[in-house]
Amino acid sequence: MADKEKKQRIGPITFARQVRTEGSKVTWTSRQETIAATIMVVIMSIIVALFLFATDLVIGTVVRWITGLG
Repeated sequence: MADKEKKQRIGPITFARQVRTEGSKVTWTSRQETIAATIMVVIMSIIVALFLFATDLVIGTVVRWITGLG
């Protein structure tokens, strides 16, 4: 364990340059792709919410019917 290499510390300016360089390598999505993905997420969230609501409603009704509390 004593042979571990110590990480070399870099200054904030060098770090900022490295971050900028790495950021330029990223393939960013277009505005149109981002909007399409956002719309799909909203639609899927609504579908899941409706499914969970309906499931809860059905299970709640069945439980009330079985227990006679409703």
